[in-house]
Amino acid sequence: MKLVNCRRCGEILNANANFCWSCGAPQHEATSPETIAVPVVSTPDAMHPDANRGPLGDHRDELVIAAGPQAGMRIELTNDVTTVGRHEASDLLLDDVSVSRHHAVFTRTASGRVTLRDLNSLNGTYVNGKRVEETTLHSADEVQVGKFKLVFWEATR
Repeated sequence: MKLVNCRRCGEILNANANFCWSCGAPQHEATSPETIAVPVVSTPDAMHPDANRGPLGDHRDELVIAAGPQAGMRIELTNDVTTVGRHEASDLLLDDVSVSRHHAVFTRTASGRVTLRDLNSLNGTYVNGKRVEETTLHSADEVQVGKFKLVFWEATR
């Protein structure tokens, strides 16, 4: 895969990237009508050490931010619906240009399972490295939203 440097900040990017994952600068000609989505993938070495350690004791379903500016933060999924995005009204606000305003939604089903659904985001939503439209989550699943990597942990039942 060919790599290029960002026109603004010099970050290493995929040659097909339209925008820099780090600074958000456009990487295409201003007159080009093309827009494509390119997943932003971080290396496992960059993951926060607490992300791979499951919660201790009794807990609810939760997400641990493993990569991104808020790495190490734990978010309990206490509501039946938890919205994720860059919009101020999102339950889980991930403030970065790689995240759509209304990116994805976590939903608790009648059986108590948690599903994740992408809301037609530009960069997509990934679970364990595969792009998903909707899927049921299991403990230790890695969810990627923009440049943020989150690890899902199921509640102790």
